Amino acid sequence: MRVNGKLEEVSWAKALAAVAEKFSEVKARGGSFGVVGSTKTTNEENFFLQKFARQGLGTNNIDHHRSGDVVTLVDALSGRSGVLATMSDLYTTPAALVIGSDLAQEHPLIAFQLRANHRHHQASVYTVTAGPVREDDYAVAPVRAQAGKELEAVDSIRDRLKKETSLVILFGPAIKGDDVRKLVAFGDSLGFPVKYVCLVDYSNSRGAVDMGLQPDLGPGYKPVDKPGMALPEMLANADLDVLWVVGANPLARASLASQKAFVVVQDLFLTETAQRADIVLPAASAYEKNGTVTNVTGEVQRLQLAGSTMGTKPDLEIMGLIAKEMKLQLGIWSSSNVLEEIRKTVGGYNVPLPVISSGQAAQTIPLNGKVRVESRPDLVQSAGNTLFTSGSLGRYSKKLTSVMEHPGQLYKP
Repeated sequence: MRVNGKLEEVSWAKALAAVAEKFSEVKARGGSFGVVGSTKTTNEENFFLQKFARQGLGTNNIDHHRSGDVVTLVDALSGRSGVLATMSDLYTTPAALVIGSDLAQEHPLIAFQLRANHRHHQASVYTVTAGPVREDDYAVAPVRAQAGKELEAVDSIRDRLKKETSLVILFGPAIKGDDVRKLVAFGDSLGFPVKYVCLVDYSNSRGAVDMGLQPDLGPGYKPVDKPGMALPEMLANADLDVLWVVGANPLARASLASQKAFVVVQDLFLTETAQRADIVLPAASAYEKNGTVTNVTGEVQRLQLAGSTMGTKPDLEIMGLIAKEMKLQLGIWSSSNVLEEIRKTVGGYNVPLPVISSGQAAQTIPLNGKVRVESRPDLVQSAGNTLFTSGSLGRYSKKLTSVMEHPGQLYKP
């Protein structure tokens, strides 16, 4: 907790009571909340967070860092089935078109699937990117495209694509908003089955969207009655009373306009946002919790507790304890109970439990009608992380940051 301007260690009981007291006081006087969720927390934690925000705090001011326009793709493909590609489809598809992404650097598992498909099945791979990518080495037609000209470049290889029998189209954040609809229309014009993958950045970016971490959409892409503020609007709102950040670091790229907001952060590290916080609640890592995540192709996979660290708690437990302190009735906060609620209430998530319990991936089917809201393409922005980008663990590991870099020439493969 912040005491006399400095963060000092206190007991969990004192910290949770202080958070609950502040949340209750602001709620009672009709104050404003802003809630920021994560692309790295579990589906259960994301679902419970949006439920807490909407039912417990009475706000739709909830958002997360969006790195792909999944919403527009789901809307453009509404009423269809079997048009969202799975990870296994990438190994068997006769042809794939990659738009605006360096897969080997940004999505190594997908890159591996396509390379294996090309080696084993002679798949035709087409690339439309701003610069050279590894997939160019075996691509049928590598095409360079300037920013904003990707669809024109795609149209330039229409005749070659029409010679295929089926196709998977993978696109990054360069394709968003109305361009997603144009891309689907292009796929429809080819005259054969086409499947799609909207590439998103992190381990549970897809799950964050599916679980309703957006101000205008609840779980399963259901529109809310009164949309709230998006992430940039929350940070720019000088009248915000409380900013609650779970597993994210929005102040690494932006500033908080108001010094008035009471900031609560749940995280593994003392990030830029946590350093600004009034209360920091130490959260457990993915290996210290149970739950599920949804990968980039919409397949649910299980996380299983491997160990615990003294002093930390899973985000789901932290949220549940705050709800208990506030005497809110939000249901049991165990991961199994929340998953069961997700399976019953979130369209496309009634996945078979034996599949995920045995360590396999279960495909979700979110295409259940028109979304009926306009996506915010202005908010879609990839972090641009690659295999060689230092992530959170690398930034905050004293051991890793103390290693001297070799001053000589790097080894080449």
